[in-house]
Amino acid sequence: SPVNRWIERWNAYWFPETSALSLAVIRIIAVGTQLFWFFPPLHNQINLLERNSHFVQPQLLIRIVSAIVPRELLFTPAAFTVFYWAVVVAGFAALMGLLTRLSLFVFALGVWIIIAHWYSYAGFHHESAVFCIFLLLLAFTPCGNRLSIDALIRRRRSITTPDVVDTGIWPLKVAHVLLAVTYFTAGIAKVVVGGPQWVNGYTLQNYILSDAIPRGFPFGVWLAQQHTLCVALSVFTLLFELFFFLSLIFPRTAPFFLLNGIAFHIGLYLAAGHDFFSHMVLMFLLFVFVQPDWLREWLSHHVAVRRRLQSRPALT
Repeated sequence: SPVNRWIERWNAYWFPETSALSLAVIRIIAVGTQLFWFFPPLHNQINLLERNSHFVQPQLLIRIVSAIVPRELLFTPAAFTVFYWAVVVAGFAALMGLLTRLSLFVFALGVWIIIAHWYSYAGFHHESAVFCIFLLLLAFTPCGNRLSIDALIRRRRSITTPDVVDTGIWPLKVAHVLLAVTYFTAGIAKVVVGGPQWVNGYTLQNYILSDAIPRGFPFGVWLAQQHTLCVALSVFTLLFELFFFLSLIFPRTAPFFLLNGIAFHIGLYLAAGHDFFSHMVLMFLLFVFVQPDWLREWLSHHVAVRRRLQSRPALT
């Protein structure tokens, strides 16, 4: 029936089969980058607690935590230091795959609280939100079936787990949707607020200069002086943000949008210091793991072409 066909398509989109090994690699990359690349520094958290006796703009999660745990029991320098290192320990446990789902859930929730605490003093940024959601959702997948201490324990007990799962890749699918929503809303905001002036080049020049000079990014200072290039980059930014959602509707276009997205964020960082590293990691994971068929086809085609060229007799 039509309903059953739609249900089958829905399940095929959200729950495609993937190898347990690939899911384990996703876990290691996601947890490892959060731990070693963009984990919030402890000294920033302590500095905020020492300088503020109350939250300036408490985030929803912090309001919930504060309603359960009094501020003096958690949000003090000593107590928060203990909490911070407990989250780090949970992160290492998730990385190594010890009690994988539990440790990953604790780690992801702890990261949420730490970042929400950081944002509760009127310093709100949005680059961490999608990755935090992805980490938490990853805890509900069998991401510890391979490359984990849990897997070693199961092997010693002769407990078998499937090599292929259909409940592993959906957190990345959700992250893909959230990225599309994020970019589309950013693009719409530029159209509504900036209008035609957004693509005149001068607007982007002003934005780049206002960030590059105080942050000390010489490439941004140079780029802001190239008006024609800024016009082209303004148009590219608008098109990328408004049409990134097409990578959801037409999966074959996803590699194109994802590679451009990675380049887009590298450019943002080099020009103005906007560190959307978590978005770059998500795009890399989407590029490699969500639709690996195109990559295998490209590699197979490339290898076949090289073999044909090598098999041709040399010209004399």
